[in-house]
Amino acid sequence: MKHLNLLLIFIPVSLAFDYFNADAPLIFTAACLAIVPLAVLISDATEQISIYTGSKIGGLLNATMGNIPELFIGLFAVKAGLYKLMLASMAGSIIGNLMFVLGMSILCGGIIYSTQTFDKAVARSNFSLLCFAAISLIVPLAFKLTHVGSARLDHALIVISFTIALILLTIYITVLIFSLLQQRNLFLGHDHNNNDNGKQSKWSLSFAIGVLAITIFFVALESELLITKVKSVITVLNLPEIFIGIIIIPVLGNVAEHASAILMAMRNKVDISLEIAIGSSVQIAMLVTPILVLYSFTLASPLIYVYDPFEVVAVITAIFLSLYVVQDGKTFWLEGALLVFTYIIFCVMFFYDE
Repeated sequence: MKHLNLLLIFIPVSLAFDYFNADAPLIFTAACLAIVPLAVLISDATEQISIYTGSKIGGLLNATMGNIPELFIGLFAVKAGLYKLMLASMAGSIIGNLMFVLGMSILCGGIIYSTQTFDKAVARSNFSLLCFAAISLIVPLAFKLTHVGSARLDHALIVISFTIALILLTIYITVLIFSLLQQRNLFLGHDHNNNDNGKQSKWSLSFAIGVLAITIFFVALESELLITKVKSVITVLNLPEIFIGIIIIPVLGNVAEHASAILMAMRNKVDISLEIAIGSSVQIAMLVTPILVLYSFTLASPLIYVYDPFEVVAVITAIFLSLYVVQDGKTFWLEGALLVFTYIIFCVMFFYDE
């Protein structure tokens, strides 16, 4: 993925476009392209740091830092009042990880190896958390649809949103503490970097931390630039806001994880591929999204944690279809193809969703 570093040129390009007031689509595109290599650099830096910290902390750091682009894009979207875009990007990350990333990993790995097996225990642990996250999507929507016209509906939804976000975050922290006290990490049972144990890091610890800090700074810069231009892009290019949130933003923020998951499956390390896709989805649902919801409560207008009905259908479909695929502890290429085809169907539908 080193060739993606060539896209770093779009950092000064995007800033120059913004300084000279170029067209919004140009600035938006440059910012999008700049985020891609920054996501890869975050992955590289955390991989180097994990060699010093050990597999348990390193695996958690890898999973958490992998979602930094989505977090910053979400923070700036909430700050700009683009709540619909923020919720769409969170749903899109889960859908993309569970159907596209997982599907492509199983498909590519299955082409090389007829059948691939993995540890069912870690997958089940993560899916139990995802099922709870699914409930947190269904219940607020069901409450809203069954209380239309109620005088207290808006107030009730605000309280429900705050409560659900707080509970999701509490569960995540509780599971995190539990996993750190055990011999295995429930988010990443087989750390990405297990193969690096005993090897010397290519970077010093201070250099890796410095690269990570600088990269996060530029991710924040480009995320703000992207969000400030998104409204103009929607108007000029006539792209649905939902499509940008569901498809474009998650793909940009997860390039490194997507490539890693597919490469691991092609090396017959399907456990790691599953843990990248599923573990990242857990963190989006139970860490990133609750943080963004709670952050909105510090602003003038709290975010109502109620997804669009079609988004809920897509997320629930992604969770239970991927659960069905991995529940027997083995995968083959056709299952991956079905996940990818389902993802494409949803992409087309979201393109026409207004």
